[in-house]
Amino acid sequence: MYLNRLQKMLTEDNEKYLFPCIRDLVANGLNLERFTDEDNIPSRQDITQYIAAWFKYIGLSSDECREWMTEYCISVLSALSSSSKSKIRHSTKCNIKYIYKSDVTFDCRCEKNRFKATCKPMCPIYEEMAHRSKESKAANIVESYETIVEHRVAKEIAPIKHFIKDEYREQFEKAIEVAQHHLKQWVSKKEIVNLLNDSGFKTRTGEKWSYSILGNELRKLNKNIDKAEVENIWNKTL
Repeated sequence: MYLNRLQKMLTEDNEKYLFPCIRDLVANGLNLERFTDEDNIPSRQDITQYIAAWFKYIGLSSDECREWMTEYCISVLSALSSSSKSKIRHSTKCNIKYIYKSDVTFDCRCEKNRFKATCKPMCPIYEEMAHRSKESKAANIVESYETIVEHRVAKEIAPIKHFIKDEYREQFEKAIEVAQHHLKQWVSKKEIVNLLNDSGFKTRTGEKWSYSILGNELRKLNKNIDKAEVENIWNKTL
């Protein structure tokens, strides 16, 4: 039924773009029998965004996409969700709006598509998508290598960071003493941060003090003190 409706929406210019994966998802929904226990099962939102990206790719408007897809999601994809019809309708509209307003493009990944939907080499964009998939894989390899290098560099400079902490250790400890003193005088945390920065105190790494840094440092130092007492003092200075 939904496949027939979709075909009637297509013109001669975009009729050829009813790709095998789209045809499969529209006619059959997500075929769970194709997934193993180790696979991540795509959600209703995943399929919604995928098909919406296809609508956008072939030049159909967001209104056309919303008119067709809302009922499709409620009738077919509701099997993947415990949400009510009204929530599915709202979620579908939000997903479509996101796809059409973002720079998301249709990317099927060919046979490796996450929905395990039917894919055929005679698909009109098969070569384009296969090439894009190879480029993406190459980019991921480069990114992984860069991440390894970054971790290695971070490990090598760790001793240097340690010396930086030592350099500021004395004035950092003094800053904490000042902060604790003013905290007990009911001075607000924001005022304490301003006081520390105006006085030239630095954090343990030589940076300026901030509200969050001060809070984290005080919690570390007071973790062995009665939590109720610390929390009481802390809340009164908000």
